Amino acid sequence: MKAPNNNWLQRWKDNNIGWHHTEFNQHLLNYWHALFLPQGSLVFAPLCGKSRDMAWLAEQGYRIRGIELSPLAVEAFFDEQNLQPEVEPIGDFQLWRSGPYEIYCGDIFDIAQLDNRDIAAVYDRASLIALNPEQRIRYARMLQRILPDRIKLLLITLEYPQNEMEGPPYSVSGDEVESLFDQRYSIQHLHSLNILRDTGRYRDRGVSQMQEHIYLLKQP
Repeated sequence: MKAPNNNWLQRWKDNNIGWHHTEFNQHLLNYWHALFLPQGSLVFAPLCGKSRDMAWLAEQGYRIRGIELSPLAVEAFFDEQNLQPEVEPIGDFQLWRSGPYEIYCGDIFDIAQLDNRDIAAVYDRASLIALNPEQRIRYARMLQRILPDRIKLLLITLEYPQNEMEGPPYSVSGDEVESLFDQRYSIQHLHSLNILRDTGRYRDRGVSQMQEHIYLLKQP
């Protein structure tokens, strides 16, 4: 199981990236403070795409480690930040690095090849919901295996009637979040928001209701 989504690379080639936000994610701005993370800490952004949220985190004084499958997305991120990254092979990855950013271009499930001991927090805005049910189990187990103790995760999910739309993004219920992560983390539900009225592309696909949920995960 090498790719989180079999058509992921093609969607970037076709610029079919409707999930990409040009503004900072409001939930990140509203709830990142709940992590109480010291400046200079390393934040892991899985399946980061070219998210501008990484730029916001860097502006707050954090170092960023992203992992992204598409080289087009990685190149676009550095172009949009007006940065000239150094690029070098690291295991099965291609590492793009400049300033506070290090983005590994490759498969998320190869992350165990890297030294992850310095990661202090995870910002998952679109990773869990990009994976099908089998991949979500593997992803959650992998994170809990490779991440250091006392780490904190800010997790954003979507919940909608899965039979009304074929993912990605997939619907992930609160019960599933519990089953995936509660063996290691305490799970705090921070906020939920009805987003369907502001998300016409999902209404057009036949979705009748959609909630966005924000969770804080940390070890007890």
